[in-house]
Amino acid sequence: MIALDNFESCVPYRILVRGEEYYETGAVSELEEDSPGEWTATVEGTENYNVEISMDGKEIKSWYCDCPYDGEICKHVVATLLAIRDNEGKVSRSAFSKMKVEVEEAVVLEETKEAVKACQPYVDIEQLLSFVKPHELSQFIYEYASMHPEFKTALLNRFIAKELSVTSREKNYKAEIQKVFDSSNYSKKSRYRNRYDDFECDWEAVFNQMDIFLEKADFFLKLGNIESTVAIALQTLRSIGENYDDELLYNDDLCPSDYCEQAGDLLVKVIEHPKTTQKQKTEILQELGQIAKISIYRDYDLYDIDELLMQINLSIQPAEKALELIDKLLEERKDAYDLYQIVLRKVNLLTELHEEQKAADTIRQYLYLTEIRRMEVDKLIARCRYDEAIRLLNEGIEIAEKEKHIGTIDEWLKTKLMIYEMTHQTSDVIDTCRLLFVSGRDKLEYYSKLKTLVPKEEWKSFLDAMMEETHFNEYFSFGANDEAEIYVKERDNERLFKLLSSIRYNQLEALMKYSYYLKDTHSEQLIAIYTSLLNDYAEQNMGRTHYEYIVQALLCAKKLNGGQAAVKRLVAEFRIKYKRRPAMMEVLARF
Repeated sequence: MIALDNFESCVPYRILVRGEEYYETGAVSELEEDSPGEWTATVEGTENYNVEISMDGKEIKSWYCDCPYDGEICKHVVATLLAIRDNEGKVSRSAFSKMKVEVEEAVVLEETKEAVKACQPYVDIEQLLSFVKPHELSQFIYEYASMHPEFKTALLNRFIAKELSVTSREKNYKAEIQKVFDSSNYSKKSRYRNRYDDFECDWEAVFNQMDIFLEKADFFLKLGNIESTVAIALQTLRSIGENYDDELLYNDDLCPSDYCEQAGDLLVKVIEHPKTTQKQKTEILQELGQIAKISIYRDYDLYDIDELLMQINLSIQPAEKALELIDKLLEERKDAYDLYQIVLRKVNLLTELHEEQKAADTIRQYLYLTEIRRMEVDKLIARCRYDEAIRLLNEGIEIAEKEKHIGTIDEWLKTKLMIYEMTHQTSDVIDTCRLLFVSGRDKLEYYSKLKTLVPKEEWKSFLDAMMEETHFNEYFSFGANDEAEIYVKERDNERLFKLLSSIRYNQLEALMKYSYYLKDTHSEQLIAIYTSLLNDYAEQNMGRTHYEYIVQALLCAKKLNGGQAAVKRLVAEFRIKYKRRPAMMEVLARF
């Protein structure tokens, strides 16, 4: 266990510093000791995270946080430990003490109001603001402005006028945003080093500042300040692209793609804004084209700037020019995974121009794309044109078979099955279920359907032929297996035993799962297999976890006919053979 008084020595420096920052900024709330030594708290981060800590006096026994960080200890736990240590005497210990505190606070509040009235003439506002927490001040201003129109007007006059002033319009937001990245790198040099003595960017500090800039850009857009909105959005994309590093790949708390998407959405809104001039639109396109060349956007799946470029380009071009651009993109990106999105843009544009025939021709041309075929099949099903939908699905299956796209074949077969069930075509339902059983994953689902549909007198021969054609996974996941489950349901003990005897992987787990079903027919053979496997397992594995596993297997073997005597003999042999394994002797003694 770790001592609360000096737990910092067991925490990585970087996590410790961030945890201290969280605690110092008041991110820890609802800290309570629900029962002796059992603490809970909420820590405000990217989201609100729940922390649980178990203490034994001043010793830390264990901790838990539901944040996505997968390291040994996270900053939220560190902040909570600091809160427990520094505020132990102040926090609520129980529901009763909480009620008591609330009552006492109500009494004190009335006394405080009288004291405030008395000292009001002597209060220095500047001194008061020096120790009020920023988030508390912001909340007060928000609530007060909501209730007092004259105060809200004063705020608007002061700050909107300032933001729309000539001085503000001339502010270089590009430089200010890049300065955030540069200064964050600089401050990091004085605080953090990685094991290779390289300096990294303090991304959390960066994105805290970027939140403010993007909020500001959205505010500017509502006021019609197009220049500032564009400057912030474009520089956000540029700075993230130029400064992105691999650290962000492993940090689930920070999502740079979210900031890129916010910036991109702002640019789309700017393009659609009535105040935006053609010159501004052209300048946006030109700068986006330069940003799109940054290698990060090419090498990482960070943000699709090409899609943004196309979206903006199409929205500002005349329809004919837009079609030319789309055709050019279709040729350039004919092998791209998202080609269907460009096709859909062309179809939508042709539809807007009332070129329905050309739109239909375009769809037919690109039906080899799964997404386009799926879209057309869904339309036909919605219009109850089932025969046409089946024809498209059969064509899709042929294409997928040539390209060996097993998942797509499975998808088209499931859609066909849905249509056949809707239209009560029983023979087609049986045929399609059979195909899905043979080639698909959810074999037990289709087995169950088929058993209810195939006539009883035909079922055995039907199932035998289908099982012969099917390739089953040999792996027993947690002991379970589709083929074994079917033999159990069919009470086919001979085939089940043959399967259990021939397993190459996880045979002991499979026996533990299925041997009980064979106790009346194959106990003697199964006991022999158990004995051989357990002898090998005990020989090759040491440790309490393995010994507990051996005991679980012995308990399963014990349920077979004659199993009790066989298990007793095997345990006696283990006690002699492995008498120098005290942990094993202890586990067997309990057994």
